[in-house]
Amino acid sequence: MCRHLGYLGTPTRIGELLFDAPHALVQQGRAPREMVVAKDNPDGWGVAWWKSVNLPPLHYRRAVPMWEDTAFDQGADTSSALLAAVRKASPHTTLREENNAPFVADSRVGPLAFSLNGHAFHESCADRVKDAVRAGTVFVGDTDSEMLFALVRDRIDDGMDPAAAIAAVHHVIDPGPEVYVNLMLVTPHVLAATTWHHTLYVREGPAGVTAASEALDRDPAWRRVPDAHLLTATATGVATISLEGLR
Repeated sequence: MCRHLGYLGTPTRIGELLFDAPHALVQQGRAPREMVVAKDNPDGWGVAWWKSVNLPPLHYRRAVPMWEDTAFDQGADTSSALLAAVRKASPHTTLREENNAPFVADSRVGPLAFSLNGHAFHESCADRVKDAVRAGTVFVGDTDSEMLFALVRDRIDDGMDPAAAIAAVHHVIDPGPEVYVNLMLVTPHVLAATTWHHTLYVREGPAGVTAASEALDRDPAWRRVPDAHLLTATATGVATISLEGLR
């Protein structure tokens, strides 16, 4: 369910990541190579990108297949931080823009963009997720993604750093072998992601770091992030650590 992509580094043209690379996000939406629970991602897409770390992110979402969307005309923009996703809707959720990742909101550490690749409303974990939501939390849509984003923001606002917050929410979900759930969070300064039964690849280069559900090309610099791990990328480098060790 879904494919997502994050970037952090020197300003790069977002169209290269979304449309132009040999296996760019649009192609991962239409013809994913490694998605195990569906054959495509036709239920909408979205992107959040920072043209400057000193400005709020720009945010675009549509409830149409990415490969059929002719309205997006900002591929020439450059960005130093980006999160984009194509959607395969989780069961019992509606097809509308408000339900598409990335979800964007402010926080103690500034603007955040968030995406879920997977399904956290599985019968084995849905109650844990819903019970963890604080009373009075307001939701615009009806997705597990938006609910998990609220849990991430709560933990950041309580003092956790972004990577620790998504690791903590992974453990709230406490996914079992029947659940597929990867989380990704991007700020102007941090890219953090978890892996659980869905693929995630990372490429480090002189320009920056790209993390994506599937490699964008055949560059040998791409490496697969091990399952059940937390990936963290900052200006000082990239690290992976077992989620089990973060309990």
